[in-house]
Amino acid sequence: MASQALTEGLQALSLYDADFNPDPNPVCLPFCPTGDKEWVQEKFEVPRYLFRVFTPKSCGYTDILWAKSMDARGAKSTSSLDIFARDDKRVAEMLYLHLNWWKGPEDNLVSWTSSLLFAIVYIFYLHASHRDGSDFNDISLCVLDTTDLPKGVLLRDMDLIRAYSSSHKRLQQFERFRLQKKHEKYSGSFYFGEYFSQGALKIEGKCQIVSAQEMIGRGLYDLQPEFKTFAEWEKQEKPPWANPVIMIREIYYQAELNWQRISMNEREAAMNIAALFGPRWRLPMAANLIAMLPHRVEESDILQAFRAVSFSKVERFGDIMRSIYREFCLLKIKGAWE
Repeated sequence: MASQALTEGLQALSLYDADFNPDPNPVCLPFCPTGDKEWVQEKFEVPRYLFRVFTPKSCGYTDILWAKSMDARGAKSTSSLDIFARDDKRVAEMLYLHLNWWKGPEDNLVSWTSSLLFAIVYIFYLHASHRDGSDFNDISLCVLDTTDLPKGVLLRDMDLIRAYSSSHKRLQQFERFRLQKKHEKYSGSFYFGEYFSQGALKIEGKCQIVSAQEMIGRGLYDLQPEFKTFAEWEKQEKPPWANPVIMIREIYYQAELNWQRISMNEREAAMNIAALFGPRWRLPMAANLIAMLPHRVEESDILQAFRAVSFSKVERFGDIMRSIYREFCLLKIKGAWE
């Protein structure tokens, strides 16, 4: 009787629910920082569109339905455990290994980027890497619309690094590198708009995936001639990645007077590649692709190209382009220097 009374009392306090059954197939694993890391909750704003590049040899798993970490792909029980519920030192070590692309005993993070340029150069990195070396047909680009994702599902890399750097000396050094390191030759820094999800994230209906070979076939090399050079890199242990991105970005630090007008080949390449992603994604993908080129958002050739193609909500193009340019050209990412 006493046991039954205790059970009823707990139910009344909503601390116990006899009918509660955890969802065996959760659609996401949100970040839930508490205690001295509660400040991270204020950092949950993310760009609308994020990108991810993957191959069949990736540690995690991504398809049109799911984006899974290495641990979730292997169905490890800890893949459903929030990173903020774990031991700080273990999290810091896992984070450090993940950021350096080193495989460790556990990894429950999935990387995304707000920089389409960074994602595309990663395609060539994977193609030339001894660790992967996938054919362009097997390398895929995923674009994710974050609009309908629950708050807290995605978190910026620098915020997670800052939350755990005090527990890991090498992670502290990595944080300083990301925030303070300047390229010895170019003006850019080593920050590339990386974001994390954790565990398994259901992306069905929120994403589109296209192969690198399809993009190449639609004119990717016309969009950036450097990409053709990158495609010819020899297989190597550590292909370049960050440096080529910084090199291409260099022109953004120059005065607008030095910028060239968009060419017909560039314009057509952007439109043709964007068409691969289907009607819903054509406008944002075209805007992101053109944003990789150093041209004014008001340039008449760009606007004319969009008027010539049937886009839904094309009147929003100016706003989308300005938003992407602000993010792409920003010298100091919002909050990165706080």
